Amino acid sequence: MLASSPTPSSLRPFFIAPINVFLIVAAVLGGVLSFLTPPFQVADEPAHFYRAYQVSEGQLTATRLPTASAGGQLPRSVIQVAEHVSEGVGGHANVRQDRQRLRDAMHTALAPRDTVEWHFAASAIYFPLVYFPQSLGMAPARILEAPPVVVLWAGRLGNVLVALALTALALRLMPFQRWAFALLALTPMVLFQRASVSADPITLSACLLLLALSLHYTFAHPGPLGAKQLGLLLLSAVFVALCKQAYLPLSLVFLLLPLTRMGTPGRYALAAVAIVAVPALLQFAWSSTVRDIFRPSEVVAQVAHVRAHPFQVMGVLVSDFWMRLPDFLHQAGGVFGWLDTPVPRPALLGLGALLLGVMALDAAPSPTVGWRVRVVALGVAVAGVLAIQAMLYLAWTPPGADRVDGVQGRYLLPYAPLLVVALAPPAWAPRALARLKPVLIAGFILLSVGVTLTTVYQRYYGAV
Repeated sequence: MLASSPTPSSLRPFFIAPINVFLIVAAVLGGVLSFLTPPFQVADEPAHFYRAYQVSEGQLTATRLPTASAGGQLPRSVIQVAEHVSEGVGGHANVRQDRQRLRDAMHTALAPRDTVEWHFAASAIYFPLVYFPQSLGMAPARILEAPPVVVLWAGRLGNVLVALALTALALRLMPFQRWAFALLALTPMVLFQRASVSADPITLSACLLLLALSLHYTFAHPGPLGAKQLGLLLLSAVFVALCKQAYLPLSLVFLLLPLTRMGTPGRYALAAVAIVAVPALLQFAWSSTVRDIFRPSEVVAQVAHVRAHPFQVMGVLVSDFWMRLPDFLHQAGGVFGWLDTPVPRPALLGLGALLLGVMALDAAPSPTVGWRVRVVALGVAVAGVLAIQAMLYLAWTPPGADRVDGVQGRYLLPYAPLLVVALAPPAWAPRALARLKPVLIAGFILLSVGVTLTTVYQRYYGAV
């Protein structure tokens, strides 16, 4: 009897599926970076930690303080640890984390009933939804009265877990270019931000999920959409809108859907208005609530300036972004910490080239992406960039200035997946060339993981 042919390993499909590869790599890196990154050495992390701690106690809104700022009551130990454990490190590239301070912080008692009134206006304006993942991780540590640093680590891990689940769901729904979207979720800046208590992980995941739903219903759903599908799109759009105002334009991805998905022009128009207007109204309602808590006088003056000079301000928004675009791209690719820990530009250029290669070689099973879908994707991305510029011009820029203050490249990350849609290449690669795809994917992951870990370690613990 001839020997039977060997059975193909059942593990091979598991390790070549983009969702599984993403989950494995992102989970390992999320756990490592949660502890490797020194406490509060992610941009704005102290303010996010204070707000997440407040939400973990069940307080969903901040309070207006006598100083005209916004904040609330926090344990004195939380403030002391946040201010001293990594004091002098942020913003000083030649200063390393003091390991003795970190050891001391690990033994600092939480003392939750010894509280002090503290301000954190920068995060007080956010809807509490963006702090639920951190709060879920922090609540058990807080109840057990673990040291503040341990509470921070628990919050970081909570963020990692929820972001992984939402991103994996989005990848599952994507009808094409799953590898490209998975690799975008494994770029250095996304890996770094995911292992923090900031609002970025949940926001990035929510934005990707909304795009995935829209693409799924555009290319993979059979027949017209029913109430269930429209309800899911609406909920996802509301989710994004309540994360951050600047991402309201993402609700326009509904326009990716062809008219045939609605049946009639009237039904299409009604659904489009609902999915765009309802999230905007809910965000407006929340903003009105926050305005009663905290609204600096400079914002009022800036709004008046914009009303008086709308075209001049539009010119400022566009020219400022164009002039600073190279820096924004570098920051979005990987400038960690308080904008003081850059990933080398050649590494980021290499990641970009590898990503484009994977996109080209992963096009064979893709549906045809027509010009209308590409134009809508690019238009939403442009609208999103202008929204970010406008929000920061209103909130962080002196009235009448000819620049936009406060913009960081990572704010652009939720709109990056739209470029994959706009630039999705046609199927052109022969089968022999397509065999290079696993090599490019492995190269991307190894380069991204390697450069992320070495950059973080060298910056905070390496030799000066």
